[in-house]
Amino acid sequence: MAKVKLSEFNTYLNEQVGQPYIWGAQHLKLTESDYISIITRKESDPTYRASAIAFCKKLFDCGATVLYAYDCSGLGMYYLQDVKKVYSHDMSANGMMGQCELTESEPKRGYWLFRVNSDGRATHIGYMVSDTDLIEARGRTYGVVRRRYAKRDWHKIGKPKCVEWDEPVEPAEPTEPTEHTETITVIKVKGSVKVRTGNGTFSKRIGTAKNCELPYLGQAQTYPNWYMTQFNGQDGYISSNPKYTELITKEV
Repeated sequence: MAKVKLSEFNTYLNEQVGQPYIWGAQHLKLTESDYISIITRKESDPTYRASAIAFCKKLFDCGATVLYAYDCSGLGMYYLQDVKKVYSHDMSANGMMGQCELTESEPKRGYWLFRVNSDGRATHIGYMVSDTDLIEARGRTYGVVRRRYAKRDWHKIGKPKCVEWDEPVEPAEPTEPTEHTETITVIKVKGSVKVRTGNGTFSKRIGTAKNCELPYLGQAQTYPNWYMTQFNGQDGYISSNPKYTELITKEV
């Protein structure tokens, strides 16, 4: 079986954080001119449709020009099937569970997580990108997120057979999140960094952020060195240069 390097797969997953969720989507391209019609065609439920449209509208209003949508299995299968050609056919979350060695141990970096229904079929998948954090296409309201692993959210844990373990797998931290524990991703600002109306130094300055944390709303697609955020009540952009900013996960 062909394999993918875990480090490369994790890099890909992290790059998708902030992208939208649409049922059946696997790197589905959306632009400001066509996203409503595409979502209307893909999402038959009015509530789900409205949530997906609202999520995308927020990103486009922040200046994004292109988005790529996923559902939970599509997030992984795009890389495994379309990019790396590990699999020749598409698979649902249940099919991907069949590509794993299921384990009763705590999940580690590189493991896949599954929710299953009463028939034992997997209906949702998440991907551990560290010994504590996972990335998943969580839903229409949240899009693709990175958050802390919580045991209560998952029923099965699998070690995928297609992964080449080129990163060290450390024991999971012996933490047990409380029932109300949740995590968010924020932008940590180091020193003084300008916040602008667009994703480039040519854009008008909104203000200067200094040694603070700002909300993370995604990453600009046309020029990926900019994070989308909010500052002084305005939507804006800030450099993603690690000298000035970094993404961190916080419990709330």
